[in-house]
Amino acid sequence: MRNSLLFLTILILSLGTLLYGQDTLYTETFANGALQNAWYPEYGGNNMEVEFYPGNPSGDSWVGKLGNDLSGGGVGLSISGNPNFTDFYFEAQVFIPLSEGTYYGIEFRVDSTGNSVGYQFLARPSDGKLRFRRRDGNIPVPVVQEWTGSQIPGGFPTTDGWHKMAVKAMGDQFWFYFDGQELPGCPITDNTFASGWIGVYIWDFMLAPIYIYVDDLFVLNTTVGINDPQKVSTDFQLYQNYPNPFNPTTAISFQLPVRESVKLTIYNSLGQRVRNLASGVFTPGKHQLLWDARDDFGQKVPAGVYYYQLQARDQRFTRKMILLK
Repeated sequence: MRNSLLFLTILILSLGTLLYGQDTLYTETFANGALQNAWYPEYGGNNMEVEFYPGNPSGDSWVGKLGNDLSGGGVGLSISGNPNFTDFYFEAQVFIPLSEGTYYGIEFRVDSTGNSVGYQFLARPSDGKLRFRRRDGNIPVPVVQEWTGSQIPGGFPTTDGWHKMAVKAMGDQFWFYFDGQELPGCPITDNTFASGWIGVYIWDFMLAPIYIYVDDLFVLNTTVGINDPQKVSTDFQLYQNYPNPFNPTTAISFQLPVRESVKLTIYNSLGQRVRNLASGVFTPGKHQLLWDARDDFGQKVPAGVYYYQLQARDQRFTRKMILLK
């Protein structure tokens, strides 16, 4: 069984390389109501599931769901990816409700051998804080850094909603991002864990059945990434298409700092090329192209998740879009 799951993981990672280029290490979007990767439960508890959830960030109505009711300790933790992930940029969309005192968030560099340990980036609605914790077997779990109030760009959320939580790990230094904004005090140094899985974490001290919902998990090399605030060059930019979701046309824009030969390609969720939208030399500045999701005979391509990738020099930038019926 483990060999089958490992084969599936390698297959999905290979697909990710096709979609995003060599900079993408892992992707999980729960597309079409299915897990794209092998997930493993920790603490003998719940494992990652898929749930229909209209209004999710990508607009495809499918998200990941993890509960805390089977562990016996109010903890839900499910891990995925690769135990050898070391330096990377990891982001996830996390639904944070304000009516509970639960910890919601992501884990990284998780060592699942023996006692499960690893790093955490968590939101705690009860006190309006974000925390970087080191889960090393000690109780209470050591807090390496926390942010509250004005320390959080834009403040802690005041309504229930989806928020992007991200971390960049390079050696023993870590940068944290909330809704695309770097948190103060970064980089933060800690040398406890060098590598490990990525994961999703929830904990509620009342032991009540509570769930965390997540979407659009990406792990990328630290050189460049999807929506990574730390791009190789801030002048090379691929913008989110508009409108998104769309039917049947949408505008895709990108920014070039110099005259450059570029390719803009559209792929479906299986990694198959759908359309070469542009291939040639473009002048410096911002450019906008229109994609009409219909073939030469006026028939629209199937509704679903698509990806558009900009390749310029040795850099690749990829974003996700949703075509509606």
